[in-house]
Amino acid sequence: MDADTLVSITVSRKGGEVIYKVDCAKNVNGEELAHYLDEIIEGICTWKPEVCEETLQSIIGTIPEPYKKKQP
Repeated sequence: MDADTLVSITVSRKGGEVIYKVDCAKNVNGEELAHYLDEIIEGICTWKPEVCEETLQSIIGTIPEPYKKKQP
């Protein structure tokens, strides 16, 4: 990751699947990451309001448990 990059989101195709990846700088805490992601989503909804209008009312999914680091 570039030294100036705080958060990077990549969506790609691999083996017939669409995969997303979120990279976050080490100095960005969970609260900051949530804020940046909220702002990104708000920006997308401003840019393409039809995307948010069509999907926000019917989105269903699961969120896995957060990754837990092993204590040394």
